[in-house]
Amino acid sequence: MKEITLSNRFLKIVVLPYGGIIKELWYDGINVVLGNDDSEKYLKNPWYLGACIGRYAGRLSSSYTINSEVYSIDHEDGIQLHGGASGWDKVTWKVVDIFHGNSPQIILEHKCPGQNRSGHPGNIKTSIKYCLHESSLLIEYKASTSKTCPLNITNHSYFNLSGAPNLEDHELLINSTKTLDLDDNLLPTGKFVEVSGTDFDFNKMKALGYSRYDDCFVLNNNNDINASLRALTTKIQMDVVTDQPGVVVFNPKELNGISLETQKFSNAPNISHFPSTILHPGEKYIQKTKYSFSNFKSSI
Repeated sequence: MKEITLSNRFLKIVVLPYGGIIKELWYDGINVVLGNDDSEKYLKNPWYLGACIGRYAGRLSSSYTINSEVYSIDHEDGIQLHGGASGWDKVTWKVVDIFHGNSPQIILEHKCPGQNRSGHPGNIKTSIKYCLHESSLLIEYKASTSKTCPLNITNHSYFNLSGAPNLEDHELLINSTKTLDLDDNLLPTGKFVEVSGTDFDFNKMKALGYSRYDDCFVLNNNNDINASLRALTTKIQMDVVTDQPGVVVFNPKELNGISLETQKFSNAPNISHFPSTILHPGEKYIQKTKYSFSNFKSSI
């Protein structure tokens, strides 16, 4: 399977056109993302390691309505997860540009037909740009559609800033006062839950401990940094800045990593007061997230 490597003075990234996958991301001698040594193993990737997620990141119920037309989409038990059977993590993206200068970058492109087995309307043309600028990884998505449709894209890398077998040495900060209330199928109910006084309050840096999350945090829009993750053993810190309204935090017990999936909200086409995920013909979809790496000193 094809691999493409980019590097500058601070970072090295290994990208697979298959799934738009970030296979490796190196900072300060540490590969800070989980991955498989054998690229062929990504052909079966149930945890979506490093992959680009689309058409719709997160969960959608089995149908939604646009302009009085009902669209039924492929699903399992009433829910489509991460784009379903035609998810963008399962396609080979076309490499349209590679630049190896001071700020190396790669641009991948995919054309997704409408009304394929996923059931979504609109032919979508989309691109991913991975760019290394000093000690930051910038991810930019662009898209257009031939027919009005919902769109929600993210990257599904799992971060581990120390390489340890668990995240007990990691601390997390999220500038968020609310999470989305979820039903038993992890679909948003439309309600918001205040994090104050709960295990979901990460407004100050605190240890992850043994807590497990699969939850969407509603990001404040008045902070320079939306989230930060750091490892006490390596003194590596990652700061996240995004233009998206939410970040899904997912650290399953089966993996020694944590994903910070910047995105819009699950099931938004069916919840009118959520930020819109609808893209119209003639509009340009642009989405940006930056992951910046640094070393910190322990406070005494």
